[in-house]
Amino acid sequence: MNRQWKHHLLERMKKIGSTVYADVIDASNGMDYNVKPVNFKEPLVGQVRTVFLHPGDNLFLHHAIYKSAPGDILVVDGKGHTEAAYLGELMAGAAQKLGLKGIVIDGLVRDKKDLGEMDIQIYAKGFVSAGPTKEGPGLFDETISCGGVVVSPNDYLVADEDGVVVIPESVVESTLEKAEKKLEYEKARLQKIQSYSKEDEMIGTIEPDWLQQKMEKYNL
Repeated sequence: MNRQWKHHLLERMKKIGSTVYADVIDASNGMDYNVKPVNFKEPLVGQVRTVFLHPGDNLFLHHAIYKSAPGDILVVDGKGHTEAAYLGELMAGAAQKLGLKGIVIDGLVRDKKDLGEMDIQIYAKGFVSAGPTKEGPGLFDETISCGGVVVSPNDYLVADEDGVVVIPESVVESTLEKAEKKLEYEKARLQKIQSYSKEDEMIGTIEPDWLQQKMEKYNL
């Protein structure tokens, strides 16, 4: 995929929220609901680099920040560790200066107020004051699990206030096409609902087309 096509792909992806992608892709591609935005500004959409951390240690997250490129999103397997924060103001500030787009962590962070004022998008499971060790071991750009989802380097991610969805690189184009069709359906459905009134009941209904067929097996 060349750079121009990738840019076009991402621009199309940004127009669709995580809920639509979740509806058209396997449910196992949606992260645990506890992985939430720390400082939501706008949807986070892009290709990912992956980091595996030893529980309570962030050495390889430091490494990944300085080895990543502008526009990258780091997805971090912190094993849901709850005794230490993997990231705070200093690391996030460095990542922002280097042009990273976002960091998604299966674990905790700290410096909530400072992170909230930054432009770089941070997703995590919560906050804790205690800091981590910096000894390793860890992995960078290997297949990991984050928020219950298998994530590989160069997969695509869509995250917003509704959740985080991972789209494997191998199916990103087909998934986007399905999502665009689903979005068109939802727009048409919403328009029908908004324009409906009880006076229209004799000439139509806002009941979705699929509902009656589903209910037939219940003799309703």
